[in-house]
Amino acid sequence: MYQFPLQKVLDYRLQTEEKEQLVLAQIQREAEEARLAFRKVEAALRANQEKYAALQQQLQLGETLQAYEYLDLLTKRLKEYEQEMLRQEERLRQQIKQTEKAMQERKIMDKLREKDFSRYRLQNMQAEQRQTDEVAHTLYLRQKDKA
Repeated sequence: MYQFPLQKVLDYRLQTEEKEQLVLAQIQREAEEARLAFRKVEAALRANQEKYAALQQQLQLGETLQAYEYLDLLTKRLKEYEQEMLRQEERLRQQIKQTEKAMQERKIMDKLREKDFSRYRLQNMQAEQRQTDEVAHTLYLRQKDKA
């Protein structure tokens, strides 16, 4: 019965890869949420810039000043969301690297297991061949003695 000597290491690498995949999925969701939040604020900023431009043409000073302050607030918020989006994307890149590393380590262990199993099968086939040769040799000697 074949048993891979490094099975515990392989199991550990598989678990590590699965954990990294889960973390990657979570970070991808967070990065997408950050992108969506950035796009929402960006769209609100554009819409309010158009509104501000229209108010300027109508010469409504109070509303224009309020719109300007709101645009300023949206601009600051947009910068904050952009920084958060960039931070999330950097986390995503780092997690992708970690996940790829875990996958490579698992693949290495898989290859080692395959090579070890091939070596095991070869040894078994050689042992079987030796037994077959011994049986054939014994039968030959018996027939030769009878003759």
